[in-house]
Amino acid sequence: MDLAVVESDLGECNVTMSNALARASHALSLIEKRVLAASIARVDSRKGNKIHAHLAEFSKIRISALDYAETYGVDPKNAYEHLKSAADHLFERQFSIKSGSGRYERITRYRWVSSATYAKNEGFIEVSFTPEVYPHLNALRNQYTTYKLKNAASFRSAYSWRLFEIARSWLEHCASGQVVTITVENLRHQLEWPESYKWNDARKRAIDPAVAEIAQFEHLDITYKVVKHGRSIHALEFVFKEQSQLEMKI
Repeated sequence: MDLAVVESDLGECNVTMSNALARASHALSLIEKRVLAASIARVDSRKGNKIHAHLAEFSKIRISALDYAETYGVDPKNAYEHLKSAADHLFERQFSIKSGSGRYERITRYRWVSSATYAKNEGFIEVSFTPEVYPHLNALRNQYTTYKLKNAASFRSAYSWRLFEIARSWLEHCASGQVVTITVENLRHQLEWPESYKWNDARKRAIDPAVAEIAQFEHLDITYKVVKHGRSIHALEFVFKEQSQLEMKI
């Protein structure tokens, strides 16, 4: 089987999405997250091309096994299996966005892709995003989150990747000296740890390991304080901060 030729350095492309999508529930495994992030990076890399924006929702985006292997440091043989696994499951994956609060809270669910094709003997996957996804990816002028794909490629946990995106969506807010308050229920919705997790489970298995991995690979400081209602832990107050070059050297 021949690997497709790499069209560009995928890791240098930007993953750009609306803040609403960055803070949504993504319901993806790490492999699926890698494939969709690479596909979003392809969308971003084509923004300068003279294509008709109204046709974007019908575009098929191709990620080759070599693209995947080089971007994520995976053996090419494993890359084939990863792409096949993603193709097998992506059509059923959904993301959900919360709006409102209390009695008026609404959760709207959407499919990520309208099609997912794995070319067994050609070593690539092709996906088409649904029309509901594209407004969160295209022609964004404000309220968006962006990062280079290579800056998330080292993550070995879906929790880390999701917290990283959430953190980046709030950087400007925190730069003005404000904190970000996220209820434990909303954070569980965003990071998607199992409902069976008690607070200590969530902290030890999801939140703290993600904070540590993000600090290690992306030099992004994440600190939080617990907010209680009585004896119950109700929310977390986060501060998200990019390390300066001086801090990184020290």
